[in-house]
Amino acid sequence: MEERPDLGNVMAMISFAAVVSTGGFSNAANLLGYSKAAVSRQIAKLEQSIGVRLLERTTRSVSLTPAGREMYARCARIVDEVNEANQIITGMVSKPRGDLKVNAPVVSSLFDLTAIIPRFLQTYPDVRLFLNLSDSHVGMLKGRFDVAFWMGDPPDSSFEYVLLRDYPMALIAAPAYLAKTGKPHTPHDLKDHTFIIETHLSKVGEWRLSDDVSVTVNRGPLTSNSVRMAREAALQGLGISYLPRFLVEEDIAANRLEPLLTDVVSESIPLHIIFPRGNFALSKVRAFVDFVRENMRPDKPDASAPLLALAHDLKS
Repeated sequence: MEERPDLGNVMAMISFAAVVSTGGFSNAANLLGYSKAAVSRQIAKLEQSIGVRLLERTTRSVSLTPAGREMYARCARIVDEVNEANQIITGMVSKPRGDLKVNAPVVSSLFDLTAIIPRFLQTYPDVRLFLNLSDSHVGMLKGRFDVAFWMGDPPDSSFEYVLLRDYPMALIAAPAYLAKTGKPHTPHDLKDHTFIIETHLSKVGEWRLSDDVSVTVNRGPLTSNSVRMAREAALQGLGISYLPRFLVEEDIAANRLEPLLTDVVSESIPLHIIFPRGNFALSKVRAFVDFVRENMRPDKPDASAPLLALAHDLKS
């Protein structure tokens, strides 16, 4: 049978930590809003409970015993946890602070996230950010996070989200592949080609090229949930792939990849920033969403657009 935790000494531990951190019983009493006698009783209760003396008392000062030093290290952590819990409960509305867990695609550097995050941390030094990179939607949703960058339609109604930008898609292939197979001139011609299928952004088995044109894709040497893997396979001439244009823009400019059916392809992939419902109440989340929206690369559309009112931007 699981042992029930003993919570009887929690207040005594907090009192003990206050005495040590403030340097005396009177200061601790003022900090906690108790009488000096009440704080003294709490310390005596704690010492009696564990069976060792924690403080050496004189008329002018208090000092820690060896056991007291060990106890204080642990009691100080309890106080920190209580303070952090209070900040979270109150929404941390006064100032962004605390841990911020962010999930993002591996290709985040291509939409400037890796440059934006250091600037955010310089602006908000009381925030400690944990960044997890993954090209898997499942991986991004697994576990707890405060904010996630999400390419494609938002996952479900348990999340709120803000649309950051739409990125045009591109149908591409390497010149070496096209030299062997010929270039498709219509969507119907794609049926004779080999595909590199990326499942992170596109619907499995289908590429939507525009509002009214979709093609079936079910044949190819590689299916991956990684846009970077799909790009590399396309560069090696393994087939035609369908990727965000910003990911392959330099390859196109350098003639390493060639865009196809440019008169047909008009689809874009949205980039959202999503967060569990209610997280926008936390000032660290609000600050991060605002900062990202305002600092994305200025040479892309809407890069400096301000974050609109929450009621207009958040979709349920």
